[in-house]
Amino acid sequence: MYLAALENGVSPDDIIEDSPVTIDGWSPRNDNRRYIGEVSVRDAFAKSINTVAVKLADEVGFNAVADMARRFGISTKISRLPAMALGASEVKLIDMTTAYASVAAGGVEVRPYAITRVSTASGRVVYRHEARAPRQLVAPEVAASMTRLMENAVATGTGRAAQIGRPVAGKTGTTTSNKDGWFMGFTADLTAGVWMGRDDARVVPGLAGGRTPARAWAAFMKQATEGQPAAPLYADAQLEALSPEEEAYGYAPEEDVVVEDPVVSDAPPETATVQGEHAPEAQPQINDAWLDGVLQSTPNPHQ
Repeated sequence: MYLAALENGVSPDDIIEDSPVTIDGWSPRNDNRRYIGEVSVRDAFAKSINTVAVKLADEVGFNAVADMARRFGISTKISRLPAMALGASEVKLIDMTTAYASVAAGGVEVRPYAITRVSTASGRVVYRHEARAPRQLVAPEVAASMTRLMENAVATGTGRAAQIGRPVAGKTGTTTSNKDGWFMGFTADLTAGVWMGRDDARVVPGLAGGRTPARAWAAFMKQATEGQPAAPLYADAQLEALSPEEEAYGYAPEEDVVVEDPVVSDAPPETATVQGEHAPEAQPQINDAWLDGVLQSTPNPHQ
């Protein structure tokens, strides 16, 4: 929703009224049941103010918000009713993590995959993952502004429990019934998502995204980034797109500063060679399309 607002010209410094709102007979309320009046978009995001989120979604259009979610890889059904601005639609954890990874990549599309390569017992590589040309989902300056909002949410807002002593951007999420708690976030090189809840969708007393999910995310990221230097969240080109006010917002370090996750090289592994009297027979082109075909044609023994 905030991505759609930023793309449509909303600035983090814009002032919105945190006050009661009713749209099509639906009246959302803030978690603390209070209203603070005028507030910046930046602070409304950091504090997860529901009324501001709904007002912004209404301003840019609920269809625009749904289309932005689709653009960033949300594959499940998306409601286009006003409540969708507060997360009324169910979402897969892998989809949401992928969407945040695309923001972290400067608005460039990220496609998750699990199989890097397949080789025979003799070492001959029969399949290697081939990266497809990614799309630019939003302008780099939009992704940079979105990242700044999320960095502020961890530094001063509901995501403070996710601070790990290095630049971090993220967002908490909690259902009103306390059935779901989320924290999504990233460092310069690693994006991770945490969902907590029950398989039977029963209430979990005290569950909130800024509590246990954010702490679990921080505990994982401290281990995952151990041993590497901290790095800023933005490329130089993205920083140049930010206003001086936005650049003033930094991260909140801790005393036990940890270090960064190594950058994984995208270079393909060395090609295996076969020595012998006769060269191996020509093989069909083994690529992602081939792998998809094999997986789709393989019988399911449980059917």
